[in-house]
Amino acid sequence: MKKIKLILNAIAVTVAIGGAFATHYYMHDNQPQYIPAFEAFTPAGDYGIDYNCADSPGVCTYYQPDSVTRPGEYLPYRQGRYIPSGK
Repeated sequence: MKKIKLILNAIAVTVAIGGAFATHYYMHDNQPQYIPAFEAFTPAGDYGIDYNCADSPGVCTYYQPDSVTRPGEYLPYRQGRYIPSGK
């Protein structure tokens, strides 16, 4: 019985780690990022070029999960504080 528990626990841990990697690679790096400004969302630009996110609580940028069926919905993406880069 202990061997079966050990095998099932190992499978559960492996599936959990695989799921974490699968969702990590599914993140929305290729989608445009937005910031809230003047009661609307505006494009933030390119991360590391146009802006950075400081390590602090809060949401730095947002993304649109589906611009066709839910055009007004924006979900948090990057954590931190939005800091525009000085050009």
